Amino acid sequence: MSKIIYNKTKSHGNNANILSGAGVDKIKIKIPSGQKFSHFSITPASGHSGVATFNVIKAPRANATGNQEIHVMWTYGPFSKCRYKLKVYSKVANAPTVKPVVIFGDRNWYSLATGYIKSRQPFTLRLQGPDAQKLFNVLNPMNNAILSRGIVVNEVVAVSITVAVCVTIVAVSGLGVLGAVLLYGIHQGCEIDGEFENGGNVTTGGLGQVFNIELMKCGGN
Repeated sequence: MSKIIYNKTKSHGNNANILSGAGVDKIKIKIPSGQKFSHFSITPASGHSGVATFNVIKAPRANATGNQEIHVMWTYGPFSKCRYKLKVYSKVANAPTVKPVVIFGDRNWYSLATGYIKSRQPFTLRLQGPDAQKLFNVLNPMNNAILSRGIVVNEVVAVSITVAVCVTIVAVSGLGVLGAVLLYGIHQGCEIDGEFENGGNVTTGGLGQVFNIELMKCGGN
């Protein structure tokens, strides 16, 4: 089970400053003895306003130990404030390896997914119910034939995730950020596979569908 080893808010700029600013926070992290790096999340903090951005540009690799650093690039425009909360998690070093699962649409799903990619940590990005069905409808080139014959309960359909597929997803309402995350993963060297499992009835829009997207070997690992 993961535990939080760092939980702080950083702030740059203020709402009364007419100047812009930019920089990089180099945050030192010490992984406790007997623990290893699990993942991080970074989210806007209260007071984040105006034209301001933050982005992790360096993070520990999966299962790293000892002294580590996370680098966060930040910017703010005139009359703007950049405020972000960074949380870093560790896990027991000798615990069995369990691939993390990120649920699309959950709070912080984007931060978790991009964090795992940057840390080169294999994980599953899971869509459920209507989101899973929507993605299946968009991607599966045999979709019409499958719907016409009726996909059976618990049938699994494999879908290849390529750059062209990601571009297609980006153009779909409600799935644009998902497509951008997958495209980012490919650019980081991830191998990505997808599987749609029908746990309900596709033709009637049941809620039992699951679409698992496996991101593996990011950065060559």
